[in-house]
Amino acid sequence: MEQREDQTEIATNAFNRDLNRLKDMHPSDIAENLEDRSLPDIRQVLRELPDEKVAEILTELPQDIQTDLLENMRLERVSDIIPEMYSDDAADALGGVSAERLQEIMDQLPDEDVEEITTLLEYEADTAGGIMRTEVNAVLTTLALSEAREAIRKDEDQDQDNAIYIYAVDENERLQGVLKLRDLLFRDLRLKVADVMITEVRSVSVNADQEEIANIFQKYNYLALPVVDDFGKLVGLVTSDDVIDVIQEEATEDMQRMVGLSGEEMVTTPWSRSVKNRLPWLMVNLGTAFLAAWVISMFEKTISAYTVLAFFLPIIGGMGGNAGAQTLTIVVRSLALGEIEDKEWKRVLVKEIIIGSVAGLAIGIAVGAISWLWQGSWLIGVVVFMAMLLNMVAAALAGVLVPVGLRAVKVDPALASSIMVTTVTDVVGFFLFLSLASLALKFVAL
Repeated sequence: MEQREDQTEIATNAFNRDLNRLKDMHPSDIAENLEDRSLPDIRQVLRELPDEKVAEILTELPQDIQTDLLENMRLERVSDIIPEMYSDDAADALGGVSAERLQEIMDQLPDEDVEEITTLLEYEADTAGGIMRTEVNAVLTTLALSEAREAIRKDEDQDQDNAIYIYAVDENERLQGVLKLRDLLFRDLRLKVADVMITEVRSVSVNADQEEIANIFQKYNYLALPVVDDFGKLVGLVTSDDVIDVIQEEATEDMQRMVGLSGEEMVTTPWSRSVKNRLPWLMVNLGTAFLAAWVISMFEKTISAYTVLAFFLPIIGGMGGNAGAQTLTIVVRSLALGEIEDKEWKRVLVKEIIIGSVAGLAIGIAVGAISWLWQGSWLIGVVVFMAMLLNMVAAALAGVLVPVGLRAVKVDPALASSIMVTTVTDVVGFFLFLSLASLALKFVAL
């Protein structure tokens, strides 16, 4: 009995030391520390922390852990934590819970929070409405600066973290301008907001795509952007921290889609879902591999007569594939960032053809010379040189035309482009090499 009590005391002391260590850490660091623990352990730690701190930690945890916690926490605790979160974070956290649990939580929240969260949940996740927060610093254009300052000070719903931006609206809450914080502090307080506000203020539509918004932030280095509805009413604010998440998400999605993944897979994704996501494109890749094999089979007699030709097939295909992947990576990313407009792709195509030609000449000469010395046949060297040069040019063409073509037919350019480009370089490279070799055989013995 005493041994069991000693073990309990040791465990309690260890937990208290762990808790005291976590209390002094930043919420992001706490979340990183907790995400590898079991759900009961996480709940035990969060149980000892104040609601405001738990709200910050919850926001930083992976979505699946957020969902598990909100599904299993006491309803009363959840209803205390959610109001401590920004509206966009609350909507994101609640977006994964079951409909029944969501209704139970909503029934416990203040009407104002319910209205904000419900509105945000209605927007598509990858739009401005899906990533914005509804807490905005806004004042009427008709107020004197003294009245505006007092209104901001008293409004508990104002966004304190982004107080550098104060937006001016009319009586119908339509965005009219932006007020500089220094004007609010140092100008004559008897002046009206309309007299000192900047009327040229950039905003985004509530239906704007998150990737478009990320590009605006990257180009102009904004800290936040106001979001308006179809009638120009100020409905929310997209902040830089949200956009950082979007940029990371979009980059990850593009990288995964280029190799035929869903764009949503993580190391924690269940194996069954990963197989489901990957298998279709692997089957497509298998089909393209058979296409390349069919091209090789067309020259079976040539290869049978001169088996040495088979040594060079991986070199021709591999170098073409790598060159195509380089071009493809540049073009897909430029398309995603809006750097290539509808007519600019021709300029990019010319540049990549030049690069492909120069690189093809350099690599072709190198591999041709090595082939000549290796096999003792100048003709093999010439054939390999010509095939490498032409395949590098083909790789450049495919690296530009495949993603541009996909975009033209309204398909995501990142969607398995690499599989298509690799197919082109393999098929074209093998065909060119074996065709040239067959042609050479008619005149000179290899």
